[in-house]
Amino acid sequence: MIKIFYNKKFILLSEKKSDESFGAKIRFSDKDVLQNSLNVFLDTNNSFSINIYGINKGEYQQFFTEYFIFIQAAGGIVRNSKRELLIIKRLGVIDLPKGKLEVGESSENAAVREVCEECGIMPLDIMLNDLFAKTYHIYPYRKAFALKETLWFNMDFTGNYKLYPQTKEGITDVLFVNQSKLRHYLKDTYSSLQNFFDILSIN
Repeated sequence: MIKIFYNKKFILLSEKKSDESFGAKIRFSDKDVLQNSLNVFLDTNNSFSINIYGINKGEYQQFFTEYFIFIQAAGGIVRNSKRELLIIKRLGVIDLPKGKLEVGESSENAAVREVCEECGIMPLDIMLNDLFAKTYHIYPYRKAFALKETLWFNMDFTGNYKLYPQTKEGITDVLFVNQSKLRHYLKDTYSSLQNFFDILSIN
């Protein structure tokens, strides 16, 4: 079961039909109904969340590539020696450092590269740890819609110097914050990251 966010609404992919209330519940095998429901979902004039059920984990990739331009990305959950979390402000929105994978690049390498590029960190000062989570979101892309899968890796920053935002990527601020204060930033981040930040604030 996963949630795929688009603005303030989401698609829930699940094996069984959800008991929660949705704008529509569609069986994955009902292709015509599914396409019509996705068209309504992608209309920004409504808050129409949908449950696509009868889909197992092995079929997620089929859904991603059949209905969207599928993009893979990776990013970092970066903590310093004080266990503070690294956040950025990109295009006026609180975010975490991340970016698209380059051709032939692993998710792990992409995550470290993007963190270093976006925050002014030397690669030797980042220690890559385990995979923390995956998030999914949809956005307009090349007159269609992209579905981005982002893999988030736990990382440690071992340096002790001022960090600088990658301004050419629209990043205006880079800072470490105490995890107990993350809730303050929830209203200024993306829907796909709100629950994510909530979990981090209590860990």
